[in-house]
Amino acid sequence: MSHSMYVCRFADGQPAPMDETAIREVLGPVTVGGMPPTGLPESWDLEAEDGGGSEVYGDALGLTFHRFSAGQILDRVAELARRTGAAVMPLDCPMILTSEADRRHIPEEFRAEAIVVVPAALTGRAIDLLINPRPEPRQRPALPQFPYHPNPVATGSVTISDAPCACCGQERGWVYTGPVHAAGAPDSGICPYCIAFGKAAERYDATFADGIEGDVPEDVVTAILRRTPGFLAWQSPTWLTHCGDGAEFLGLTGAKELEKYPDAVDHLRQQWPDDRFDDFLGSLDKDDQPTAYLFRCRACATHLAYADFT
Repeated sequence: MSHSMYVCRFADGQPAPMDETAIREVLGPVTVGGMPPTGLPESWDLEAEDGGGSEVYGDALGLTFHRFSAGQILDRVAELARRTGAAVMPLDCPMILTSEADRRHIPEEFRAEAIVVVPAALTGRAIDLLINPRPEPRQRPALPQFPYHPNPVATGSVTISDAPCACCGQERGWVYTGPVHAAGAPDSGICPYCIAFGKAAERYDATFADGIEGDVPEDVVTAILRRTPGFLAWQSPTWLTHCGDGAEFLGLTGAKELEKYPDAVDHLRQQWPDDRFDDFLGSLDKDDQPTAYLFRCRACATHLAYADFT
């Protein structure tokens, strides 16, 4: 940052001395070269543990922090204000007080716009947000429950978006990023709610997975293919089943991730019944190919997997 900021205590509209001992204790540990045995330097440099810094000028009647960094330097400024009762005065921003009672002590021209931040809430981040205000993150609605794909955000099949849904036209805060199998359907932009409620499948006669491996009831087939977010695969994505039901899709995995799932490795081994399997297993990469696709049985919690590549 290139701003300047002043830290000053006031009494009856005039600067009043801050506790010099507090200044030395708060700023001394990050003062380059250390503090002198007594008193304060005329000017000095700060360097915090996170690499941030500042130039400091002044004395107990008021300190100027110039070219200061966010992070731990501002944490020190906040601590100094808390311990001395001083006001924090960022350039071109309202003055920060730690008590409403201090308002009558500051110069009259600052009283109307000064804000009070109680000591417990006065942190470096609070000062930073005053200097560089940022919008509060949007509160997004909870996603629908998908029994066969319990965490589509973690798997990358659903991501945040402020664009309106291509199917319902509403801004839902989320968008599906997986495959859509339908002639004339949009390649992207469908919200997960239109998938969960069956609206996208009905409107476009769409499915979101290419097929299911194993025999399961027709209602399970419908739930997986038409009401569950699919996932991207190197070839046509296939949904695994176990115990007469569809399995939960957990995400893409490589050799390293599969070390935690020996039952999934055993399932993969059944698909490669020869001496090349160990080499193939070692080549699996969640971010490249070949890739394994990890599932878990909803009944017995056995992990399953299959792998593909282009």
